[in-house]
Amino acid sequence: MDSRVNITPEEYKAMGDHEKDGATSGSQEQEFVQDIVKNNRVVVFSKTHCPHCDDSKMLLNNMGVDYKTVELDQLKEGSQVQNVLGTITDAKTVPRIFIDGQCVGGNSDLKNLNKTGALKTLLNN
Repeated sequence: MDSRVNITPEEYKAMGDHEKDGATSGSQEQEFVQDIVKNNRVVVFSKTHCPHCDDSKMLLNNMGVDYKTVELDQLKEGSQVQNVLGTITDAKTVPRIFIDGQCVGGNSDLKNLNKTGALKTLLNN
């Protein structure tokens, strides 16, 4: 069961004017990240060819979790979005996983939460 919903480049553009002339670098991307995280219970910022990202998505899929995926390598502004994630979370690596508006970390963090049962608790709240 694939529970993910991907943000396409077209949806990303529709969410705001990301190519506005004179926009402060990162401002549009920061708004994008904040909006996605605020409006979706579970969000995975990922890259399509990243094995750690695939592991995280597989774990969430196996748990039947509905989540939003943002594939950074599919977005023109993906590197800027990744820089914003680095500023917000103090880590630029992917995946960056958010649950209920809070970053829970990356793949190893998600696996540890699952191993201890804390992930199920977080998702059931």
